[in-house]
Amino acid sequence: MDNDLKYLMDEIRADQKPVKPKRKKKKRRRGGFLTLFLIVLLMVVVAGGALFWWIGRPERKLPGHWQRNVDFTASGRMYAREWLMAAEGGADYDPAVYIPELSVTVELVLAEDGTWSGRVDEDSYNEAVQKAYRGLEEAFEDLLIARVQASGREMESREEAAQSIAETIGMSCAEYLRTYGPKLLPDLEELQAQYNGSGSWSAEKGVLLRDGSGEAYLINTDLLVLSGTEGTEVYYRNAQ
Repeated sequence: MDNDLKYLMDEIRADQKPVKPKRKKKKRRRGGFLTLFLIVLLMVVVAGGALFWWIGRPERKLPGHWQRNVDFTASGRMYAREWLMAAEGGADYDPAVYIPELSVTVELVLAEDGTWSGRVDEDSYNEAVQKAYRGLEEAFEDLLIARVQASGREMESREEAAQSIAETIGMSCAEYLRTYGPKLLPDLEELQAQYNGSGSWSAEKGVLLRDGSGEAYLINTDLLVLSGTEGTEVYYRNAQ
């Protein structure tokens, strides 16, 4: 009887032994899956961060059409004032009343293939010159009217002043000012020598390199600020 009981107990123990390893194996599988999940998640985070950094690099925003308006208002009015003051009775004529804001558009293209080109917009230059001398012409005609009236003669309109100038010097007031008047803006050739050009570009560590010459830059989506040996230039993105 004791042998039978012992045999039965051994059989029970034998039946129970395989159960325990199965539970341990299940725990190991769960632990392996969690480790694999964490590794994959870490790889995704690292790859996403690298992609976000690469897409957000400032130099990626550089390619495109940029333009800036070079302001000649202050200098143009100063030269006009000096010329009017040199004329008798011209000290009371404020060029700001006659000459509007003067600016010339400069375009800069940074292409995706690593080439750049720049140019002065000739239409904007011609428009600025016309506005400058039209204003000076009006001031000069008003000055002539004041002189004539001060001498006791009658002259009330700019048309009369313009006719008097044409009869006296044999050319229109506009022609006279362009030929003998002050230089209100730089010559187009001067600006083209400064801004026209082309070549190759690259960017690294906040420096824009054009043909080996470096310019520090700040940039957002629509604004580009270049700082170099020639000073600071501010460009706006042109949706061209």
